[in-house]
Amino acid sequence: MPVCEVTWAERELFPRCPRCTAYVKDAAELAGIKSYSVAEEVDGFRDATFLSETESLTLQELTGYVWNDLPLGRYAIPAARWRLRSHDISTHPDGRVVLSGFIRNGARWASGMKHILERFNPDVLVMLNGLFMEERVSWALAQKQGCRCIFFERGRDAGTVFLSHEQSATRYDISESWQRVGNIPLTTEERRKVCEVMERRVRGEQLIETYWAVKESDQEKICRKLRVDRNRPLALLFTNVSWDTSMQDRDTIFAGMMEWLRYTIDIFRLHPEWTLVIRIHPAETQVAGRESFERVGEWIMQEFRPLPDNVRLVLPDVPIDSYALMSLARLGLVYASTTGLELAVTGVPVIVAGGAHYAAKGFTHDPSSREEYSKQVELLMHGDRSIPRVEQVERALRYAHLFFLRRMFPMTVVEEPVYARPRLAYESVGELMPGHRKVLDVICDGIMNGSEFELSRTAN
Repeated sequence: MPVCEVTWAERELFPRCPRCTAYVKDAAELAGIKSYSVAEEVDGFRDATFLSETESLTLQELTGYVWNDLPLGRYAIPAARWRLRSHDISTHPDGRVVLSGFIRNGARWASGMKHILERFNPDVLVMLNGLFMEERVSWALAQKQGCRCIFFERGRDAGTVFLSHEQSATRYDISESWQRVGNIPLTTEERRKVCEVMERRVRGEQLIETYWAVKESDQEKICRKLRVDRNRPLALLFTNVSWDTSMQDRDTIFAGMMEWLRYTIDIFRLHPEWTLVIRIHPAETQVAGRESFERVGEWIMQEFRPLPDNVRLVLPDVPIDSYALMSLARLGLVYASTTGLELAVTGVPVIVAGGAHYAAKGFTHDPSSREEYSKQVELLMHGDRSIPRVEQVERALRYAHLFFLRRMFPMTVVEEPVYARPRLAYESVGELMPGHRKVLDVICDGIMNGSEFELSRTAN
């Protein structure tokens, strides 16, 4: 491929393809399963011809590019954002060439994958994510053939996986499950287990990523560092990494996260008696090799000159404990970040301004317009709660139990001691037989029979 999420082959002497292919081929060989290369099936695709057709197109024309009834331009956007580490492709110096590269990926892949699907005529196709170019093209081709599609992605806890039917796994959408169980009270044991999960997250254990070896958790020191007056009502705002596939296209009442930030800061500018603390996502700078091109803190400081006196920025490289900040807040403001769920569990009222997976589940405030958003901020900063604290916490805990303990599956047959270097966690095929591992049974039943990817209440 010209470019992918991991490597830019056309600009590298040694593309890093073995990182993704080696362990897959090794596992297939050990299991006696023949592996196939999509590249071997590509037929009739001419890269030079394709380039001549697209090289004169503008960025806007590329995003609308259609090839063989496949909207490859639209499909390329999520992958290009991820590769560029920027939500706004147009502002990146490599935006056009990367988008064009992913479009060529899609055409090449479609040429080969079409033959693969025709040869095997599968009942089910199991794929990563669902939004990256190759999987998105495969999904479209499979739908035309009447093939059922399943997607998987890392869960929100380390060592877990999330699966979904017929929609990208990165949406983490459990709405149908919530409709069935949302009104069922937790048992004493279920409450104990989900509280353990939430407390573990506060301690920084089993998180997908750890950003600092040591972070500041002392509230008094944090207040001094941020010049926070504890006698003033404080709102805590969490940003997203906007280019991540789990956070893309979550817009509801705002055109994007930046517009929401501008609108919110303007609200607080008019209320100097309040304090707004903006926690920029640490992953913008603290994950080596995945540093964001688009930096939210830099954008805010350029947009607001000067920044209102009652607004504080916690930049991504500042090791302040986000959970310690939560305990200082009267109100939580989020776009789609999982921190909104964690705020709700602690009893802090939460306004969700984007399409978070936990929004509209009965424990968050979900404005349907900007005017309603402003009104909710006003009321909640004055302490006027429309959702009683006890009710909010109870429903948030029920959702957290479903989300973390029943829909996130521990990867019981694979271990990953080093990122992208998994190893098998079983000694014989007999360990994989039905009845030996309940999590594997649920996953396999979902793949083969279409049942919900969900552990029973007694199994977790």
